[in-house]
Amino acid sequence: MNDTQHNSWIYGVVPAGASLKELERRPGLPEVWLVETSDLAAIVGDEPAQDASATREQALVHARVLEAAIVDAPVVPFRFGTVVAGGDEEVGTELLKGYRDQLSQLLARFEDYVQMTVKVSYHDDVVLQEIIESQPEIAELREQARGDEDLTRAVRIRLGELINAALEQTRALDANDILEELRPEAAAVAADPPETEFMVVNAPLLIKRARVQEFEAVVERLADEREERMHFTLLGPMPAFSFIDVQEPAWASSPS
Repeated sequence: MNDTQHNSWIYGVVPAGASLKELERRPGLPEVWLVETSDLAAIVGDEPAQDASATREQALVHARVLEAAIVDAPVVPFRFGTVVAGGDEEVGTELLKGYRDQLSQLLARFEDYVQMTVKVSYHDDVVLQEIIESQPEIAELREQARGDEDLTRAVRIRLGELINAALEQTRALDANDILEELRPEAAAVAADPPETEFMVVNAPLLIKRARVQEFEAVVERLADEREERMHFTLLGPMPAFSFIDVQEPAWASSPS
């Protein structure tokens, strides 16, 4: 049945024989199956219907499949939208056999690791008050802005520049302090751009599977110590999305 489909949607690659029980336990996931060749297996599904309005949801589902798979086995994650023209036979020949060495090396390298992503954001009213109290020029200009409706545009621009500069300086110091506490638990740390103006840290970290609980305890401690100023969110375990970059192979194509 699977070999008759036009395109095979590739979620990722795991060791052959992997028992991905978590995929069966989690509700709301699409039907997927394993295509095995030698010591590798691809997590494969049907290509989703082409619907621009549903792309974000499809990307989230793609990530959720991989996050369920990593519970039971090491995973080389593939980018959202990677398809192989054809069915299981083509997946086995073109992907698993054609890129066996590269994929086997990646699985071996990341076998004992997962990605945990730490996101930290300021309580904006708290950090703005800190900035105002510590910067006399900002406090003075802010008072002027409150009391003078005709305040020049140049003064308002200057106020904005001073606040942004102070926020950047504060963010850099706080981010460095937090990451210094997290680095001892991590094999590698990446830095993603802030998602919002008041985000402090947006950091994927590569953590040993055996040390996930210890890492979670460190994050919980940091969150408790800084709860009056910041909010922490911890995502994972997940595949090492930020640390594995599978090159776009010649056989792969974007959904048409």
